Amino acid sequence: MPKRRAPSGAGAVIDRWKGTRRSGAGSRWEGRYSVVVDGRRVQRSVYAATQKEAQVKLAVALAEAGAARPAQGESLTVEEWLRGWLATQEGRLRFQTYKRYENITRLHLVPGLGDKQLAALTVADVERFLRSQPDLSARSVGHLRAVLRTALNDAVRHGHVATNVAQLARPPRLPAKERRAWTVEERDRVLAAVEGTEMLAPAATALFAGLRQGELLGLRWRDVDGGTVHVRHSVIRQGGRSVLVEPKSATSRRSLPMSDRLAAILADHRGREEAKRAALGLDSLTSDDPLFTNQFAEPLEPSSMTRRFQRLLVAAGLAPCGSHELRHAFGSILVNAGAELVTVSRLLGHSGIGITADTYTRDPKDRMAAAIRLL
Repeated sequence: MPKRRAPSGAGAVIDRWKGTRRSGAGSRWEGRYSVVVDGRRVQRSVYAATQKEAQVKLAVALAEAGAARPAQGESLTVEEWLRGWLATQEGRLRFQTYKRYENITRLHLVPGLGDKQLAALTVADVERFLRSQPDLSARSVGHLRAVLRTALNDAVRHGHVATNVAQLARPPRLPAKERRAWTVEERDRVLAAVEGTEMLAPAATALFAGLRQGELLGLRWRDVDGGTVHVRHSVIRQGGRSVLVEPKSATSRRSLPMSDRLAAILADHRGREEAKRAALGLDSLTSDDPLFTNQFAEPLEPSSMTRRFQRLLVAAGLAPCGSHELRHAFGSILVNAGAELVTVSRLLGHSGIGITADTYTRDPKDRMAAAIRLL
């Protein structure tokens, strides 16, 4: 590609493009540009597997450097834009979010829309694509639209398209999400099914504190003190292993009062953990040790926890369910007992009370009748 320079006074210029080869990395494309920092011109580069992906990454870098958008060469296809845009998101997003974006892009957006010209993509194209996903739920199709909308927002911001057609496309209709209301008796049957096993403590913590599975497995002994459960970390799967990370949002980081029943279960659980470590010849528990471990006193893995818990439920004649359903039981029982939605929302760490209301106020016929009787 010929050397191009921005007009005088621009914050960045394209110096040149060239193929580059790095040891062990194969052939890659480099987009090289320079920016003015403290009156000096500093050279920087972006890299990608293809020239088009490098063009996209370069356009993003230039826009963020405050430069005028470079003149466009060949028009980009939707696939070229998506792959280049996705490369700019790695490291910016939480690992699980990035992997979800990558899977949606690779498995759905590229096969369905990738060969279309980015600048020629229409609302009708997007709506036809969304309707052509018979094997996906309406909610999953909504996720496809959300990722495409996010990618096209950046395309608009960087001047590749004038309008975000995914924003204008009509989303699929989402059916009302029906969640069964739990009773105290159902909760106690679950606890009875795991009584005397290593699954009692995590199940009770989900049922009496409403934690997500990652939050459960992220608990350390320092997080349980003075009758309070502090949610400070979460466990995610990354690169085939469990990694301790910050909670997914500010509202997820929270401190929860502990019921007397949960406090007693966790006190007994600590004694079991100490006995396990002694039998294995390990040192006593420290505040940094995980609350829930396997038979070797190693951090409990998410899939292992789910399998063991569900086996116990089935053996007791109960329907299998995961830790998220136990979290739902916590919220459901509180709402049915008359707890305010805003309180339940904060206990669950929801990002807004609307999520709590949508989840726990389906089928309001009895409450509607009671409200009318107040008139």
